[in-house]
Amino acid sequence: MDSATCAPHSYHQININPTNYFLSLGTILFAYGGHSGFPTTQHDMKKPEDFTKSSILAFIVLTLLYLPVCLFGYFVYGNSLRDSVTSSIQHVWIQQLANFLITGHAIFSVIIVLNPINQTAEKFCKVPPKFGIQRVLVRAAVLGLAIFVAESVPTFGPLLDLSGGSTQSSMSLIFPPICYLFLNAAEKKMEMRRAWLNKADKKIEMHFESFKQRATISDVFNYTDVKMLFVCTFISAFGLLGGLAATFSAIRALTFTHFVPPCYISAFTSSIKEEVTNMGTINCCGAYQNISIYGKPENYCSEADLHFYS
Repeated sequence: MDSATCAPHSYHQININPTNYFLSLGTILFAYGGHSGFPTTQHDMKKPEDFTKSSILAFIVLTLLYLPVCLFGYFVYGNSLRDSVTSSIQHVWIQQLANFLITGHAIFSVIIVLNPINQTAEKFCKVPPKFGIQRVLVRAAVLGLAIFVAESVPTFGPLLDLSGGSTQSSMSLIFPPICYLFLNAAEKKMEMRRAWLNKADKKIEMHFESFKQRATISDVFNYTDVKMLFVCTFISAFGLLGGLAATFSAIRALTFTHFVPPCYISAFTSSIKEEVTNMGTINCCGAYQNISIYGKPENYCSEADLHFYS
């Protein structure tokens, strides 16, 4: 609906800035990173052997959801896009509907997302495993801490990049290949030792069945195929280097580039003279971010940020 006004004036200048590439890596890892919860999902499935099919389908569906928004959003709005495409939508009712749906999703998903943290906090505080005032207080404190972090970092984009570059890169790219190499080496090591056993010697066989073998680094090199070892090493190295670069770029963006004082600090700095402007809340399109479908950019457009990507 905004394409008739914004697409002819969209500005598509490619700014070759290494920091942007590392930040985008953190965003992509955050968008697709769910590997820490995959084992639990597979364990709870009726047919765990179908996990590969379900995971492939899930990634395909996610891609089909992400790609149209990214492609059409960049085609229509160009470089006026910022952290969220929602702020660039100029039809207010569509923007508010999107915010309403996102809020509804967050209200229900936060219960699931915070559940592991709540259980860890309850275990640390030795809360009885039953409903009571202690559980209510602990979970309320965890939720309050999450709200405090959200208010402390109003710019969501760099925070998302920080999470993607640090935790998600570790759980999605670094640790899974390493764990696979050690588990695969331990399994092959156990199979070879079983082959050496005398099938008639039941006691030795039972001993090796009950004994858990742990693979060492040398076992990983001895029992892993060269191609698989190269692929896993490359993935882990890429995740480590990319994650470190993305984390550093996100911290730099949070600290300097996109720093916005939180509300609880702004309340104590109200004595500082600030220029009051009656500006809108829509990130308008165009090369100078001043084109609005309503024709009055001073009433509808937010403050232009022409150096957002530089």
